[in-house]
Amino acid sequence: MQIDKKSLNMLLSLNDAQLVNVIKTISEKSGLDLSSFNITANDVKSIRYALENASDEDIKRAQESINNFKKR
Repeated sequence: MQIDKKSLNMLLSLNDAQLVNVIKTISEKSGLDLSSFNITANDVKSIRYALENASDEDIKRAQESINNFKKR
């Protein structure tokens, strides 16, 4: 998965339900089980804020984290 500003903007264009579904799908495909988590409206608001304000350095660190997790 490649993370860039275009990807983040695509995520931001989704409604809340769609965004939560994408997060769950990406998590499951990455081997994370979020089924025990209830993502609230406040959580979605925080996620949107983080996506909107992600710097290039934040994106780089996120990509590195994903790559490192895949190696395990």
